[in-house]
Amino acid sequence: MKIKDYLREKSGWLVCTLLTTVCIVLFGMAFRVHSVYLVFAVFLQIGVNGIFFALDYRKKSAFYNDMMEKLAGLDRKYLITEMLRDPGFLEGYIFLEALYDIDKSMNERVGEMERSVKEFKEYVEMWIHEIKIPISALALMSYNEKTDSANCRQQVDKISHYVEQILYYVRADTPEKDFLMKKFSLEPVINNVLLEYKEVLITDRFTIEKENTDTCVTSDAKWFQFILGQIINNSVKYRMGDRGYLKFAVKEEKDCVLLSVEDHGIGVRSADVKRVFEKSFTGDNGRKVAASTGMGLYICRKLCDRLGHKIWMESEEGKYTRLFIQFGKDDYYFR
Repeated sequence: MKIKDYLREKSGWLVCTLLTTVCIVLFGMAFRVHSVYLVFAVFLQIGVNGIFFALDYRKKSAFYNDMMEKLAGLDRKYLITEMLRDPGFLEGYIFLEALYDIDKSMNERVGEMERSVKEFKEYVEMWIHEIKIPISALALMSYNEKTDSANCRQQVDKISHYVEQILYYVRADTPEKDFLMKKFSLEPVINNVLLEYKEVLITDRFTIEKENTDTCVTSDAKWFQFILGQIINNSVKYRMGDRGYLKFAVKEEKDCVLLSVEDHGIGVRSADVKRVFEKSFTGDNGRKVAASTGMGLYICRKLCDRLGHKIWMESEEGKYTRLFIQFGKDDYYFR
């Protein structure tokens, strides 16, 4: 801290000191105070203020100069709070406390970003491992010159599913840049998803039932179609026996629309039901199905949260699994 900068910052105080001195002189002259006393009062006033400014400058300049010197020598500037000494003045304490809060917030944010990058890296590694399976299957069929078109289409569909999943995983943090909320009927969206999975649904002889699916909801059709695709993919993956079952039922209530997707697959243990939406959680079923990554329902919940929907599960092991998605009835998105 330079003296000229300090004096400029204290210019208001200096003007007040000068005006006070002038007032003392005028007051003394008006009341005919002896000149010796008048001079003494003026010098006393100037001296006291001068000592105050000198001590104040010395204290503050020592703290700020020390801070700037240490800051210049640091590669990691955020460590400065650990090296600063006691300021010894109120503004310094306020500044230091604010600096600690800023540093803490920055460290938390950096930690959050590091965890996010680590989680994404782990997911990508797992995703690469999973997508290699259908690619290897296609390569093997090509090498053996076998042209099982149905099997080829299934492997291509798996690759498409994995690519779509990682795409939506990346977009899940900022879907508001890509989604468009509007009113649409659930019927065509459900039909589109069933069409995407028609090969595997036909192969596994799935029975499809629909109830009241022509109901309209407010959401983003593209994002919701992906969510529904993840749910159907799980139903296919965790089917039981040589026949599958899917039921889509819609119930319209006073303030919401409730969609349920039910299958009669292997179900989920009661201990795992509350955890199925956690990142990378596969539970007991994950040990039974090699292709389980535990990411599908996690992404579904994340997207539902962003879209303002609620999602939850009911299941009984060995009997059924039922996913619910609740759509609110609100004109907010049309305002």
